[in-house]
This record gives sequence, structure tokens and C-alpha cells, in this order.
Amino acid sequence: MKTRIGFLGGGRIARALAGGLIQGGKDSWVLAASTRTRESGEAFRKAVPEARLYPEERNRELVEQSDIVFLCVKPPEAPGVLRQVGAVTGGKWIVSVAAGLSLAKIASLVASSARIVRAMPNLPVRIGSGVIPYCLGPGWEDRNREEIRNLLGRFGEAIEIEEPLFPLATVLAGCGPAYYCAFLACMLRFAEESGLPAQEACGMLLATASGAIELLKQTDLDPAEVVAESRTPGGITHAALSVLEQEGWHEALRRALAAAWHRAKSLET
Repeated sequence: MKTRIGFLGGGRIARALAGGLIQGGKDSWVLAASTRTRESGEAFRKAVPEARLYPEERNRELVEQSDIVFLCVKPPEAPGVLRQVGAVTGGKWIVSVAAGLSLAKIASLVASSARIVRAMPNLPVRIGSGVIPYCLGPGWEDRNREEIRNLLGRFGEAIEIEEPLFPLATVLAGCGPAYYCAFLACMLRFAEESGLPAQEACGMLLATASGAIELLKQTDLDPAEVVAESRTPGGITHAALSVLEQEGWHEALRRALAAAWHRAKSLET
């Protein structure tokens, strides 16, 4: 029997999660989503043509027709949506990806028999290569704990953590792809401006990035050691890294991460 999965909200993260599910095989799921605008509905339909769509005023019906519900609306909207559907969440699995929304807050707005998950997926879940820190509310039995871990594992690496660590996990994993891609985007612009065709530049940089990650995964080297092994005094790598250090990039990155962490903590409710 197929598992019925409903998405409250049809934005980018909902589309990424749905895409991750269907990439692993469409035969296991019946997917549906509620959307607030026609544009978001069309975007979800384009990403997941077989999904059934509901307008947001029929959120309760979507939840009633689902076994597992992903709460994918914007954080300020999440409590209101949960109040709207709370009476029909009994026995459902509620997976919230709304930043800052605590397990306790969710529990106060849904049926006592609902099983709650707080998760923070990042964008690569769309291709099954994401990272999903998660924590569970009360009442999960061992068998169900394994089932939810396996479900989240379909999107990539599912890592159970304690809830107080969620703001930090959001900064590092949830936002992490944007940091790496911002660095790559800068390198790509430089490559193109310096005369390397865009296609060759993109292929070269992506292969370099993936190779560096594989090196770390398959050896006992840590990132600082890779830097040291690549940096010959007076050499080309040394010239580049020296400029970055003179510009204080380490401290700038630390300040950026601290700012994100402060923002993530301020959203906790």
C-alpha cells in the first residue's frame, strides 16, 4: 500500500523534498500539496506532475488524506496553519521544516496522538544528496523511529540531534550549500572574466570541488592538512591564500556564521 504524503506549502523546499522522494521511485508514494498562490501551485506541478494540488483553504482535507504531513510554510505562517489543521492530525506524522518552530510549540497545536518531527533539510535533498538534522517529539516507538530515520534518509544523510543544537545545525547544514556555492560563483565569474569559456570553467570547478570533498571523505586528512599540503611557500596557492588572509577572510567568515547563528536562535519559539 502506498504511503500518502502531503505538503503544507509548495515552495522550494517542498518541491525539493518531493523531488527527492520521486527520484527514489514513484511507486511508493501518493503525493499532494497545498499552495497559497497559483504560481507556487504551477511550480509544484511542474516539479511533481503526478501530485494532487489543494488550495490553502483546504489544508484540513489534505491532512485528513495524508499519512505523513510535511509542514513547509514560512515560519511566521506555521502556527496559524497548524491551528487550522490541528483537529485532524491525530495519528499522523508531522514533519516540520519551519525554522525556529520548537517541538513544544508544534505539540501545543496538534493532536496529542500525532507524532512530531523537527527537521532542517538543505537544498540538495532534491537529488537525494542532502543533509537533514532532525529530532523527535515524545511518543515514538523504536520501530517508528527507525521508519522515520529511513524516510528522511531517502533525501540524503539523516542525522538525529538534540533540539538545542538546531539553530547551529541550521547555520551549518541548512544554509551550508549557499556558502560553498557563493565561493564557487565568485571563482566562476573570475574564470569567465579571465577568458575561460563558461562550460569549461564550470566543469573544471565542479570537478575540483567534488574531488576535494572525496579526498576528505576517503582519507584521514582534515581540511587544514589539505590546505597545508597544497601550499608551497612562494608558490601559486600561497599567493592566493596570502591575499585572503591579509583581507581577514577567516574572521569575516566567523562573523558571518555568528550572525547566522544569532538570527537562527532569535527565531526559536
